[in-house]
Amino acid sequence: MDTRKLLEELENVVINSGELPFTNKKMVDRDEVVRLIDAINQSLPNELESAKRIVADKERIMLDAEKKADDTIAQAKDYIARITEESELVKQAQERANQIVSAANQSSEELKNSSVTYATDVLKYVETNLENMLDSLRKNRQSLIDSNHVSSSAQNQKIDQK
Repeated sequence: MDTRKLLEELENVVINSGELPFTNKKMVDRDEVVRLIDAINQSLPNELESAKRIVADKERIMLDAEKKADDTIAQAKDYIARITEESELVKQAQERANQIVSAANQSSEELKNSSVTYATDVLKYVETNLENMLDSLRKNRQSLIDSNHVSSSAQNQKIDQK
């Protein structure tokens, strides 16, 4: 029997016992009260052991919960560290990509400018050569025309001399 029921039974024995006339006292069955007190004394160690087990279980559960909470916090910190590291890596990669794009744009602009300069130089060279050839052709044509006039004049003079 558990201690609580035994205490209730003891209380009932006292309450239901006969009263002494003209006093505030009661007459109880001594054997019944002693039996209940012995039963209470015997049940107390069992109750105390149960209470100790409950307290030990409570402490174990609290330690487990604390450990799980610590593990969860550690996992959250690891996750945050990973996310932060990944975020930093993404940021660095983005910065590097921006540098590469900027360098590529600058290189492209320089190459474009160099190409335009080279093409301009080549065209200027061709233009100069063509102008020189054109001048040479004009001089040759004029020379041909002049030599033809000299030759015609000489023939006309020969004909006139005859």
